[in-house]
Amino acid sequence: MTFKKFIVIPVFIAILAASFIVIDQLLNPLMPIADKGGFGWVTFQAWAMYFLAGCTIKGGVRTFLGYIMGILAAVSIIYLVGIFGSTGFWALPLAVLVVVVPMCAVERAPSLFDFVPALFVSSAVFFAFGKLYPNATMTSSAITILTYCAIGMIYGVVTVYLRTIYENKAVKTM
Repeated sequence: MTFKKFIVIPVFIAILAASFIVIDQLLNPLMPIADKGGFGWVTFQAWAMYFLAGCTIKGGVRTFLGYIMGILAAVSIIYLVGIFGSTGFWALPLAVLVVVVPMCAVERAPSLFDFVPALFVSSAVFFAFGKLYPNATMTSSAITILTYCAIGMIYGVVTVYLRTIYENKAVKTM
């Protein structure tokens, strides 16, 4: 494919990204922690995770389930830090030690639950929420993250679908 034909794809993706920013600005007031600004960064990294998961509906489901499990892992770490609190400095390392073993072990789980990168990214996003939005509850953070993750999965599907249509037409006109 020539660059002249290829450049249509980045322009199209940029239009999709801009359309999402419009959605983000409209959706933000409806989120449980709406007063803190847009959450588009969650969708953009989830959209990228869709591609990392193989650009398929199954990959999107695996990513979304990974996000759910990653949030549960982050919540588990938070609770375990409380339990291990008497160890002081060691509370967080111990909590991470306990939780990361099952996070990595899901690699051997049935195929919809085995996308380990999504677990780690989702956990990181959940912890980022705690720093960026200190008044957010665990529930409001989870709802917001999963909403924006779902949007990222939808944008991933749309990107692949439309790109496939375009590439098929571009190849025919070569």
